Amino acid sequence: MGSVNRRYIIDFDWVLLSLALGVAAFGVLEISSAEPLPGLWRRQLVGLGIGLVVLFLTTMYDYRRIVNVAPYLYVIGIVLLALIFTPLGKVVNGNRSWLYFGKSFGFQPSELAKLFTLLFLAYYLGRVRKRPLDLQTILIATGIWALPTALVFAENDTGSALSYTSFFVATLFLAGVRWSWVAAALASLVIVLIVSVPYVKACKSYKCERVKAVYWPELAEKRFRYQNDQAEIAVGSGGIIGKGPGGSTQGTLGFVPEVHNDFIYAVAGEEWGFVGSALSLTVYLLIIARLIQIARRSRERVGMLLVAGFAALLLYHVTVNVGMVVRLLPIMGIPLPLMSFGSTSVVATCFGLGLAISVRLRRFVN
Repeated sequence: MGSVNRRYIIDFDWVLLSLALGVAAFGVLEISSAEPLPGLWRRQLVGLGIGLVVLFLTTMYDYRRIVNVAPYLYVIGIVLLALIFTPLGKVVNGNRSWLYFGKSFGFQPSELAKLFTLLFLAYYLGRVRKRPLDLQTILIATGIWALPTALVFAENDTGSALSYTSFFVATLFLAGVRWSWVAAALASLVIVLIVSVPYVKACKSYKCERVKAVYWPELAEKRFRYQNDQAEIAVGSGGIIGKGPGGSTQGTLGFVPEVHNDFIYAVAGEEWGFVGSALSLTVYLLIIARLIQIARRSRERVGMLLVAGFAALLLYHVTVNVGMVVRLLPIMGIPLPLMSFGSTSVVATCFGLGLAISVRLRRFVN
């Protein structure tokens, strides 16, 4: 028993955990600095504490045992997403994406369903030995992905729906889809984007206005440009080294909406400047690189697909969140992992990290 515990301690990925804790601590600091409501940073610490418990418990289980129950977890995820459309579902910031049991306990099922869907995709594709993948396998995998994605999209949460696509594409690609099909999919995407430009410019819907606010601001209504403008001002006013802790005026004075959540990076940019912003992105890149390293060293296909898919999901979240803060991408309400306020997102991210560390711990086990 002692040798097992010693091996667990030695093989545990303390580097990955340290990087994640560094990002989370920075997030708590920025939430405390920008805090639009009292006590948010304490609630974030509670969520982080729960997440760490989930992380360590997950590492103690062989990830293959968890993958084996993936179909049941997937069904649980679908049920939770479906419950959004019952009286238990609540509308928050225009999206019907929250479940509330009572007045105080609420969470976002889409965050948990992401990991459950990824687990099911790794479970299914990890057992397929045929390369390249045949059409039947791709259609089944597409069905696994499409059901939760459609439910999340129906909640009016486009950003989260697209996040499911990130790990679906990654796992499908690594499982062995034909290169000709990849090229055809990319060509189709480019054609759709080109064809949709005139429609988006003429469209007056909420989502179209969000797109125009970034790429054709002169065509967008002023109220839809407000968040982009204020976030851009916040990041720009930080300069090279920033205004220091608590020096954010755009965030603390309420100019930037959702400053503790989707726009926490704007506060970080104003307080710590280009240097601090670049450093935080570097830490995220190190986390993703560490995950890719774990995936590459996995001796089993299912472990590789699972960790690589989680890395793709994190990369999507970081890219989209930072992209919308610096006005490169439309605002889609995507949290910055471990930094943005939100216990559900923190716990789900810790669960994913726990799965990755579990794969690393068992890389030498047949």
